[in-house]
Amino acid sequence: MNYKNYLEIAKEAAKEAGNFLTKNKLSKKEIYSEEGRDIKLQLDRETEDLIRKKISSTNIPVLGEEFGGEESSELERWVIDPIDGTANYFRGLDQCCISIALMDKNEALVGVVYNFNNGEMYAAAKELGCYLNDSRVVVSNIDKKNKASLTTGFPASETIESQYEFLEDLKGWKKIRMFGSAALSCAYVASGKCDYYAEKGVYLWDFAAGICLVEEAGGNVEFTLIDDERYAVRFSNGKL
Repeated sequence: MNYKNYLEIAKEAAKEAGNFLTKNKLSKKEIYSEEGRDIKLQLDRETEDLIRKKISSTNIPVLGEEFGGEESSELERWVIDPIDGTANYFRGLDQCCISIALMDKNEALVGVVYNFNNGEMYAAAKELGCYLNDSRVVVSNIDKKNKASLTTGFPASETIESQYEFLEDLKGWKKIRMFGSAALSCAYVASGKCDYYAEKGVYLWDFAAGICLVEEAGGNVEFTLIDDERYAVRFSNGKL
């Protein structure tokens, strides 16, 4: 099946949501939830509502970070994160984006990651390749860890054992980056800006679009459910 039409719908939804978030970038941002390290804004909800309305013409169920929805992996569904990197957006940092994916079971058919701060839109559809704006992109060809850049996120767990394991995993990489956005980390692997992304404790909407991006760019994707909702993920150029 050709998923180009679905891709165009997702791109248009991302653009519209990006315009909305850009317009509100300097406004006072209302927090509706702040638990632990997580922060949620009223703008998260408003943006997700906007995206849902834009993709409603497809009549495909939606799973979103803010309003939940279709949890079953046995059904085709949109998976959306209205603002991935909400804490960055809240503080005026540009490492945040909109993430929209179309999934069938655990297969990603369409993926869009849009950094509205700089206009970079990463978009892919099954068997149609991966693009950054109008240019096709592929993963890097770096095959040695000591030459490669890893992007990751600091684990939420506070146990000494988990922190030690995390630090051990950082050994040997040439560069390590923490952007505060899983979706952008995936996009950077897909476009060859980074070589490997690994993190534990992320949710499906954080990386769903990235699955399609990285696979269509020639990379490798692994994700494993570690509890009821969270995943451990590894996205790479396939050479590391």
